Amino acid sequence: MTDLLEYPWLEATWQTLLRSDDTHHCLLLSGRAGIGKTALAVELAQHLLCEDPSGQSSCQCCPSCHLVSSSLHPDLHVLIPQALVEHSHPILQVHAQRYLESHQSTQKRKPSRQISVDSTRMLSESLLTTVVTSGRKVALIIGADGMNHNAANAMLKVLEEPTPGTRFILVSSYPYRLPATIHSRCIRLDSPTPSQESAARWIESRHDIDPDELGLLLRSGLGPLELDQIIGDKSAASICQLIRYFTASDTKAADSLSLAALCAKIGAGRALSILQSVALAVIRESVEGHSRSKSVSDGVFGNRKLAIAAFRQLGLARERFNGPVDEQLSLEDICSRLCAPRL
Repeated sequence: MTDLLEYPWLEATWQTLLRSDDTHHCLLLSGRAGIGKTALAVELAQHLLCEDPSGQSSCQCCPSCHLVSSSLHPDLHVLIPQALVEHSHPILQVHAQRYLESHQSTQKRKPSRQISVDSTRMLSESLLTTVVTSGRKVALIIGADGMNHNAANAMLKVLEEPTPGTRFILVSSYPYRLPATIHSRCIRLDSPTPSQESAARWIESRHDIDPDELGLLLRSGLGPLELDQIIGDKSAASICQLIRYFTASDTKAADSLSLAALCAKIGAGRALSILQSVALAVIRESVEGHSRSKSVSDGVFGNRKLAIAAFRQLGLARERFNGPVDEQLSLEDICSRLCAPRL
C-alpha cells in the first residue's frame, strides 16, 4: 500500500478487496466524497497490473509498477470529468489526458463535470488494442456518475462485452445517479465514512487548528481529504462563516446577495452540499430528541420544519447544478429562498 497508509479508515475496505473474487470484470467503489476512494482505486489498479504482487500490495519494483507511478502505463485507461482532473490523484492527471485532449479548443471554457460520449467511445476503441505489458488492462472511471445519458449507454455496451483481460473500476460518490443498467453489471463495494472522532484525530495530526473551527468543519459533511485540502489552502474561514450563518443564533443574518457571494467564493457545488449536510444533521439531532443540545442549531435551521424544507430545496438545487445552468443566478435564487422568513 502507498497512499492508503495515510488513510487508516480504508484498511478494512482494502482487505475486503484483497479477499474478494478476482473473476468479475467490473467493480463499483462508492462512498462519501473526500474519503480516499480514488486512492483506493489507483492502488487496486496498480495491484492488478503488477507483475509480481505480494499478498497486500503491488511490488513497486517491476516495470509495470514503474510505468503506473510515472503515469506512462499503456494499459491503464482513465476517464474522469475535466473539472476533477486538477485535484485528482497525481498518477491520474497524465493518464486522463488521453481522453481529454480531443475536447480542448482555443476558446476558454469552464471545465466540464461530465464524462462525454466521445470520451467513452475513445476508451472503447482503445480497449480493443492488444495488451502491451502485464496481460491485463484496467479502466478507471473516476466520478462515474458524471457520465451523461449517451456516455452511460456507450459504457454499457463496453461492460456487456468486455475485451479479454479487461477490468473496470468505477468510482462514484453518488452511485444513485448511475443507471440501473450500469449497476447491474457491477459488483458494488461501499467504503465506510470515518467517524467524526477518527476524522478529527487525523486532521489534528496534520494541522494545528482551533478546536471550535474544527468542530464547525466536521459539521460540513465534507470528507477528511477535502477538509485537509481546505485547511491547507487557508480557506476554512469561509466555510465556518457559512455554517455559522445557519447554526448560530448570535450571528448576524445574511442577506441573499451576500450569502450567494459567500457560496460562490467557496464554490457553488461545495457550498450547497455543506448546507444540505448541516440541515440534515439538524433534522437527525432533532429526531433523536436532542433539540436543545449544544450541537443543534439555534439559527435558521434550528426549527426542524425549516430544516426539512431547506434540505429538499438544496437537494433540488444541487441536481440543477449538474446540468447547463447559470450558477450565479441559481445561487441567488436558492439563497433568496433560504434567507426568506418562511422556506
